[in-house]
Amino acid sequence: MLLTIHINAVNNTFETYTRRDALKEMAGTLMYMLAKTAGKVKYPELMHGEGKISYRADTLNYDGRIDYPDKIFSLKAKTWNDNFFGLLTDNKNRATVLTGKKLSTDKPLRDYPALINNSFSLIEKFYWDPNLKKSSDWQNFKSEVNDLKLKIADDYELAMTMMWLGKKLAQIPHEIRKLNKKAPDPQQKKNNSLKIIPPNNTILFLNNIPDTKEGMDQLFKEIQDKNIKKLIIEAEGSRNLSINSALLLANHLTPLPANWGCYLTRRWTDAENTIPQPAKWVQLLKNPLEFSGLANAVFNEKGFYLKTVPASPTFKGKVYYLINKWSSNAAEALAIYLKNEKLGTLVGQKSAGAPALTNVYELDKQYRILIPFAQFYDKNGKNYQGTGVEPDLQVDENAVGYVLKL
Repeated sequence: MLLTIHINAVNNTFETYTRRDALKEMAGTLMYMLAKTAGKVKYPELMHGEGKISYRADTLNYDGRIDYPDKIFSLKAKTWNDNFFGLLTDNKNRATVLTGKKLSTDKPLRDYPALINNSFSLIEKFYWDPNLKKSSDWQNFKSEVNDLKLKIADDYELAMTMMWLGKKLAQIPHEIRKLNKKAPDPQQKKNNSLKIIPPNNTILFLNNIPDTKEGMDQLFKEIQDKNIKKLIIEAEGSRNLSINSALLLANHLTPLPANWGCYLTRRWTDAENTIPQPAKWVQLLKNPLEFSGLANAVFNEKGFYLKTVPASPTFKGKVYYLINKWSSNAAEALAIYLKNEKLGTLVGQKSAGAPALTNVYELDKQYRILIPFAQFYDKNGKNYQGTGVEPDLQVDENAVGYVLKL
């Protein structure tokens, strides 16, 4: 964020804000005034703060509050020399650290027009649906973003612009992410995929399961050896499950082979108007398990077929699959398969409606963009984009606790 701080030395007060009128311009003057009249927003900036100041030696202390469009935080901060350090605390006493450096100019932090132009070009080239760039809602979205891109001052404003204006789209064709070198690799597998709950229950954390046949076979041998009768698969918020892991997992949940879906890429949708019948998948599409990484196959393949090939040992107990509104990508495709084949009970909330496969593209040295390059269709040719899958048991919170009480 690019913050401007005004100090009133007479009253010992401060005011801080991000770019003036950014929220007002993003929402439109009429919508902003209606929201302000209704008491939903107070300030035309995306972030606005105010409060008292005090001095101690060469340090200036701030004690006040920060208003975001959707939340209010208390702020305690200090500046010394050219450094800034602060704590934002919400109404549940959860703190967020802010650190910063003083700048000599209030010019935008980076070349946002170039970054946005690059993102639009990548989306229109690789998004699975070639009709996107012809749609009126996409053209309107681009026009609104283009009207603002020369004014965008910081990363926070970029994120809010793309997210808020993107809500008007019937399909969300992108997600821009800041590269965080300190964050763990979301694709990196952990060892803690199982949590045993005596006497015969286990929670399987979907994001941590193996992506090799040997690893998955060993995992289910462990489940068998521990005499597990109830398998609770945690897919709430899951978005990083690889399609390979989903296939390998499904192979241990049934003794019967089955065609359960396919992914069609942009190459297919550019060339074909129809969805292939399951009987032709093997001839027309590729098996994802033949590839070490799907990203390398994006530009060469028209699609991938998903087929269950039973593996030993087969889990013979009860399967519960926990989903919520953030369950997406391959985890959502797996949920659809389990429900269609009645291999498990879906518990929780309706899923995201985004069962596509995504690939990561570089925008610049600090930003990446995720673009859905392949869309999922079940064996009946149904596309769940934007609709999601309904759970068998609707639970608003603590789905694990609900299942354990059954």
